[in-house]
Amino acid sequence: MTISKIHIENIRGFEKVSLTVNLRQNCTNILVAPNGFGKSSISTAFNCTRGNKLNVDEKDKYKKKDAAVSRLAIEYDGNTLSANSHLNEISGKFDIHVIKSNIEPKAKLPKINGFTVAKPYLEIPPIDLGTKYEKEKLNFDIKKYKLLFGNNSKVIPNISTRCDDELIRIELLGVITSIDKLKQKKPSDLFEEMIQKVKGLAGTKASISDQVAAEYAHKIDELPHLKAVFDVVKKHGQGGGTWLDSAIICYILMDLCESDRPNLKKWLQYAAYSRRLQNLKDFIGDINGAWVTAEIKETKGRVLVNFPDALSLSNGQRDLLYFGCNLLQTQDIGRTKPCILLIDEVFDYLDDANIVVAQYYLSKLIDLYRNEGREIYICLLTHLDPIYFKGYALKRQQTVYLGDTKQKISETMRKVILNRDDTLWDKDLSRYFLHYHPDNHDISNIFNINYGLPKKHGKSHGFYEFLKEEWDKCVSNNGSYDPFAVCAHVRVQIERCTYDKIQNQADQIKFLTDCNGTANKLDFAESVGVPVPEACLLLGVVYNDALHQKGAIDKSSTIALKLRNLGLQSMMRQAINW
Repeated sequence: MTISKIHIENIRGFEKVSLTVNLRQNCTNILVAPNGFGKSSISTAFNCTRGNKLNVDEKDKYKKKDAAVSRLAIEYDGNTLSANSHLNEISGKFDIHVIKSNIEPKAKLPKINGFTVAKPYLEIPPIDLGTKYEKEKLNFDIKKYKLLFGNNSKVIPNISTRCDDELIRIELLGVITSIDKLKQKKPSDLFEEMIQKVKGLAGTKASISDQVAAEYAHKIDELPHLKAVFDVVKKHGQGGGTWLDSAIICYILMDLCESDRPNLKKWLQYAAYSRRLQNLKDFIGDINGAWVTAEIKETKGRVLVNFPDALSLSNGQRDLLYFGCNLLQTQDIGRTKPCILLIDEVFDYLDDANIVVAQYYLSKLIDLYRNEGREIYICLLTHLDPIYFKGYALKRQQTVYLGDTKQKISETMRKVILNRDDTLWDKDLSRYFLHYHPDNHDISNIFNINYGLPKKHGKSHGFYEFLKEEWDKCVSNNGSYDPFAVCAHVRVQIERCTYDKIQNQADQIKFLTDCNGTANKLDFAESVGVPVPEACLLLGVVYNDALHQKGAIDKSSTIALKLRNLGLQSMMRQAINW
């Protein structure tokens, strides 16, 4: 099942937007968009859905228009789930968790010599990890059950000791709905029949168990709910206990559930709570390394992680600690719904080592959900494109480029980039087409006959005109354009401006013939007294990545999203006309 689309209205930077995402379950979906696109608007929208309606503060409304109606909707498995100020179908179907930097500026106001002096500091607010569970004693009286079995009361196991291990109680909590159904007629009659059978047998505990198992094991296998509970008990009884022990424990669980279900459930829940609390303490202990540490507090019925002030931790330690503790929120006890987890640019500011650790935590979380038969949709919002940023190494991941996907590479640029090393035209392309040259070089027959491209593109100045047409469409925001052609236009025009500024004809010839690559051409121009603007050099990251990434030509979206950056557009305008 996939979440195919996200619709957002009147939240933060979005007045109305529909995003095609096709999020896969139990997978890290890397949602890539440049700064300023609205990634935080997406996380804010989901953060506002964690109640029975969509709660959007005025400050989070589009242009802070409080009267505007906000809405979030997702398309999931062919159905549309909506959330607004009156309803929330999304939280009815999913658990929602959002992780983002939550450092808050604070100020202490001490009085010094009668004057109030503000002392600013950064605070990491506590993380609420859920309900605190009190230790519960199981209301189990073994004497009651011994009476049922008459002279063979020796076969009764003590459930309090047999199920004392936290793991079996956690797994029993996972099948509590099956325990509820053991009181139905078929399993209830089967238990009664087995009790009468045991009462009439003689022998040791082991021999009695073998005789009952031979007659009734297949009958238990025929009842799905009874088999589910039996399998859990039997799994944790291997190496000790008999088949009959496991069957009788199932009967005791049925009886306890019917007589005092709240007590049984709390007893099971405390095991899960205790294990989770210990895991949390171990996790924090692994990361804590500074002279100040985060602490777990159980207070007022809640479990909180309290952090020291942000300046007492290194940035990496703080971000990883906060990230990991937030992940533990997704593992709350008793949750069965699928989960949507949004991580808003947390990864963008971690160093390489901490990115590896953070990805390990995500992989463990995915494994946990898979093992429990549950779904989690992890959405990692980032501006770091996996094509260029190699820090992402998860086994189960996919990349989704947000924004307008109508920008596609043209057939001319596709074939030029893919086949630029073909000996038929490689030198011509490099000297006259993908770099600036004042001569109008003609290889139109090769373009047309060998590669099926328009003849007009086979003349270098005609090719430049094609590049400029795509540039004009880009900067005017007028329809679809080829982002690779735009990058080529920027490079060619930077070189043209530089060539025109060189005063000496001999140096111009060297610029064209002796310098390979734009960077070398610009360095040469500087060496002969041409003051090349810094923007021309900085933009090399954009145009060189686009024109030298053969494996990325089907990823037009990522190049187009870069070109939408208004600051980058301003730099490009200056660089091509300096």
